[in-house]
Amino acid sequence: MLAMMWTWQHADISQNDQYKGDFEAALRSIQARTVVMPVRTDLYFTPEDSEYETKHIPNATFKPIESIWGHLAGFGLNPVDTAFIDSTLKELLGTE
Repeated sequence: MLAMMWTWQHADISQNDQYKGDFEAALRSIQARTVVMPVRTDLYFTPEDSEYETKHIPNATFKPIESIWGHLAGFGLNPVDTAFIDSTLKELLGTE
C-alpha cells in the first residue's frame, strides 16, 4: 500500500530533464491514439482531471464511463460497464 501511495504522489510525467515540470508539454508529446475513460463517479481519478489531460493529448478522446460504481467500475463487476469498456477498446483498436 505504501508503494502504491508513493507512486500516486510521484507519478508526474513531466518531472524529468526533458519536460522540466511542463505537464502540458509532456501530455502533448503523447503520440498514440488515446481514449481516456475515467469513471464519472470516481473520487480518486476524477473525470475533471482526465478531461483536462485529454485536451492536451493529440489524438485523444474523452469518453467517461457513466457508472455508479466509482473506482471499481473497471473491475468487471458490472456487465454494463464492462460492455462499454470492451466496446470502446474494440473501437480504438479497430476490431469492431
